[in-house]
Amino acid sequence: MMAVRTVFNLFCDCWHLYRKYVTKAISEDEVDVFIQESGELFQKYGQDPLAKDLILAVTNEIERKKENGIE
Repeated sequence: MMAVRTVFNLFCDCWHLYRKYVTKAISEDEVDVFIQESGELFQKYGQDPLAKDLILAVTNEIERKKENGIE
């Protein structure tokens, strides 16, 4: 179980990842960078299940907005 401060940092990192990609069209190169950054976050937090869930939530939301043309 992660400490509260670590969870706070995880939420902040996920927010920054979301904010970076949600407002722009993502090219194929940027998809690769997004995947790399997501993987690095997952590793940073020791492959914790909460990290996985939050990163997947960010990924799904970005994908949903892109599919529906919401920017």
